[in-house]
Amino acid sequence: MERKMPFILFLLTSLFCAAGLVHAQIGDRVLINGYSSFEFEKQFGDEGEGDPRGSFDVDLFDIVLNVYATNRLRVAADLTWEHGTATEDGRGNAAVEYAFGEYTVSEMLKIRSGKMFTHFGIYNEIHTAKPAFLTVKEPLSTNKNQKFGSEFRFYPRWLGGIAVLGGTQVGTMDMDYILQVSNGDQENTNPFEEDDNKHKAFGGRARLYPTRRTEIGVSFYSDKFTEFDSTGEDVGKRTSLFSAGGHFIWRVGPLGLEGEYVAGQIRPSFADNITRWAMTGMIFYSIQDIVVPYFRLEHLNPNTKVAGDNATMFVYGFNIQVDSGLFVKLELNTVTSDEFNNQFSGNNYTEFKGAIAIGF
Repeated sequence: MERKMPFILFLLTSLFCAAGLVHAQIGDRVLINGYSSFEFEKQFGDEGEGDPRGSFDVDLFDIVLNVYATNRLRVAADLTWEHGTATEDGRGNAAVEYAFGEYTVSEMLKIRSGKMFTHFGIYNEIHTAKPAFLTVKEPLSTNKNQKFGSEFRFYPRWLGGIAVLGGTQVGTMDMDYILQVSNGDQENTNPFEEDDNKHKAFGGRARLYPTRRTEIGVSFYSDKFTEFDSTGEDVGKRTSLFSAGGHFIWRVGPLGLEGEYVAGQIRPSFADNITRWAMTGMIFYSIQDIVVPYFRLEHLNPNTKVAGDNATMFVYGFNIQVDSGLFVKLELNTVTSDEFNNQFSGNNYTEFKGAIAIGF
């Protein structure tokens, strides 16, 4: 036994050293973060598109991975479980929000390929990261306009393709940009696997930072959709979609303002063109960097040629930072709409929303 002791000590020492080396390598090359949001909604009254019953919602739990394979190569993924995912019971949803590889040629030029968010405006690339913004939900008017009275979104949530991006300085100001080429959006095929027509979607965003507390951005998205007959056959014609927008974020001391405007046109081969626009604006005030009251206005005109189809939302709330990475959000959403709005049909209502958002 005495002869074996030095060997056993050597083996244990080697294992501890190896474990320490592996831990160091993982710590240097792999970052694991995430976030979650637990929410509650209760509509006042029975008429409206909210939840008159009052429901808890295990909205999402996300794990975010960043693997630095080399100094230039990064692999990133966001895995999400929504609404208490239980696939055997057909409940909730499990998804890959994004999964891409990114190679850095220089700070001004990076090349990305895979599934990624559509980089448009303020919210789309962070819409799942609930601790990253003040309100319970991102604006419906500019980000989920199909739930606010539009037939089509201004742009898809995600895309599968290639992007070039980077950042540089313009004089004394910082700026960044991204340009994306993708399959676009379609219903009859998986857009992250194949395209149902030869046309590719193009989009991009550029942001300029005149000061550390000021951001100005412009975005665009262009695509063509396949048109099908009643039997599901491609008729060889296309519906064009184009959207463009601008946004700003401005902070001075505890006071902050942000705004976004999006407009665009849908041009089907078989019907009149649809021109639409949306806006959102928010003012907020930080009290001791702990409590932030805010007010947001949202408005959508789904079709400028149709009278009486507009929708507006007023959002009043508080964002309270309880601890590092822990936020409580409390707000009221009041929706007013015209009679011919596809989503609300003139049924005005107010809903309470609350959330516990955690980032780690």
